[in-house]
Amino acid sequence: MIRGSSAGAENPRFSHEDGHTILRLRLLIARAANRDSLAWWDDEALTAPAGFLLERLFPVAPPLAARSLALRAALARHEGACTEIGGALHLYRPDADNADGLALRDVPLLPVPYPEAPIPTMDALREHLIALLSRPAQVKIVQRRNGGALQIAIPPCPAGVWAPLHRARSFAWAYLEGAPGQPVFPFVAE
Repeated sequence: MIRGSSAGAENPRFSHEDGHTILRLRLLIARAANRDSLAWWDDEALTAPAGFLLERLFPVAPPLAARSLALRAALARHEGACTEIGGALHLYRPDADNADGLALRDVPLLPVPYPEAPIPTMDALREHLIALLSRPAQVKIVQRRNGGALQIAIPPCPAGVWAPLHRARSFAWAYLEGAPGQPVFPFVAE
């Protein structure tokens, strides 16, 4: 269940910084999922070998291609894990009304940083999350499902925080319930 929708007078509007943070979280998790890191799904878009290949396939902007491919792979993997869960929201779709998708159209992806070095341990992922979020996010595990789907409960959105950003922070923190080679796909059901 989701508490605190993205609509309403007490929820602020999107800021460029919010979008930047959501993209950083998405790229961090996508980087952690690459084969040279925690190997959560079959993707190498953000690895050094992929960079070599992408320079030849997309000579104008290989780093942009890498980011785009990694995000598409992550979205597909999450949608696959949540196929049977109606109304599932996750890091790559944190708002049922696609408020994040509309807002992120104007945030350039190329300047968004992500760790270039592999993230081989859960402790390393935790360190990256703390560096990005400043403090742990509060989440409660509701149910573990087949295929790694992890239903969580997210506390109400604090005043002054854009709801999709609040959810994205919580989703990102919940990935720490996974293990190398054993991904989780945190979600909430609307």
